[in-house]
Amino acid sequence: MRGLTSTKTKPGQVLCLNGIRVLSKNWIILGHCVFYMFNEISDFSYISKLFKRRSFALIANSYPSVDTFFALSGFITTYVLLNKLRKIGMFTPSRWVVFYLHRYIRITAPYLVMILVDGFLYRQMVYGPLSLDYDRASSHQMCKEYWYTYLLYINNIVPWIPKGNTSCFGGSWYLANAMQFFIITPLLVVILYKKPIIGVSIILGVVTSSSVAAASITASLNLGPTMLLGNEANYLLLYRVPWIRIVAFLIGILGGWFYWTFGDNIITKIRTVNAMNRFKLAAPMWIVTVATQYAVVFGLYQDVLNAIQEENPSQRATKEAVSVSYQLLSRLAWSLSLVTQVLLCQCGLGGFINSLLSWSGWLVMSKLTYSVYLVHVGILGVFMAQLKHPFYIEPDFEFVIFYFGITVMSYLSASVLYVCVEQPVAYLEELIFQINS
Repeated sequence: MRGLTSTKTKPGQVLCLNGIRVLSKNWIILGHCVFYMFNEISDFSYISKLFKRRSFALIANSYPSVDTFFALSGFITTYVLLNKLRKIGMFTPSRWVVFYLHRYIRITAPYLVMILVDGFLYRQMVYGPLSLDYDRASSHQMCKEYWYTYLLYINNIVPWIPKGNTSCFGGSWYLANAMQFFIITPLLVVILYKKPIIGVSIILGVVTSSSVAAASITASLNLGPTMLLGNEANYLLLYRVPWIRIVAFLIGILGGWFYWTFGDNIITKIRTVNAMNRFKLAAPMWIVTVATQYAVVFGLYQDVLNAIQEENPSQRATKEAVSVSYQLLSRLAWSLSLVTQVLLCQCGLGGFINSLLSWSGWLVMSKLTYSVYLVHVGILGVFMAQLKHPFYIEPDFEFVIFYFGITVMSYLSASVLYVCVEQPVAYLEELIFQINS
């Protein structure tokens, strides 16, 4: 338990990531809560009223929250790996094996436990008026037939079309992408370490190709800018596949390399600048990045309004142009803005924003974000199955209570998973590798 509650930090840690992780994870839970709530609402006209609120776009278009984690993962993995290469030189084959095993064991242990819980205990916990709607029978069948794809982290592409449009475990597509990106990271980082220009060129080339591919698929199949304004093909062809989702991760890799290469020199120079000049230097960059993120999240507001009303044929061409442009630029714009903000915080240009995101209280919750991701969908299902009445007309207050209840229960359950599985496995793994070394 001490490992969970400790707020001690080490020199060189990127502390602002803690706050970003927690806020982004809560944003993901918020989006999922709304999705579940919409299935059990008493008055569908309320949904239309919600979408007419500009502020609701923060929930309806919460998809960039996932790109946040891809970008942060690329950033921190690259930064840590480059520091190790600088300290001990190129890894031997055995050290690379340990590098991959470390990641696989740490991620898979709690993941496997939750798959077992979901497969064997979930049905025992789901009871109530809506239990048949949330018993996830099709998900359990996927576990029986394709269990190996989840252990190999290829379940985002095998099977290509999931039966019943479901998966063995909710959110597993993200874990598959994250592991696939991690596998190729050392190759890119080594190239950046030895031949920076070639490495940057390769990454920029892949980012460009991925963005163009997303736009081309959208244009050729007339898909929507997001799943909310699209259909099942948006999920199958754009949302879950690694060759489209890799953009944010690659931008994170570039950010980690940039900070490792130029960070110390930038910090040294910034320290010589007075407070007013720092503000003049930082303010424009913060304004541009925040405005870009605002455009990514709220830029589709009018398109959502058009979608819930009768579509005007004259708007069809505009809709297609918006969809293609959004798929082309949104992931790149969001991740580039986010990584720039992380760099500003680390280089002394974050001001009160860096102080807020680096608050030591975030550290404890940040340790739980992975476990929270694993448990919160199951908690949502259990709650919804036992719901005795639908959400009533304009249930704003009910939804607030619903969201905070699910969030608190997710963090409490995640703390149990962390203390009982994630942390012991980490200690055991560290002990084994120390003995072998």
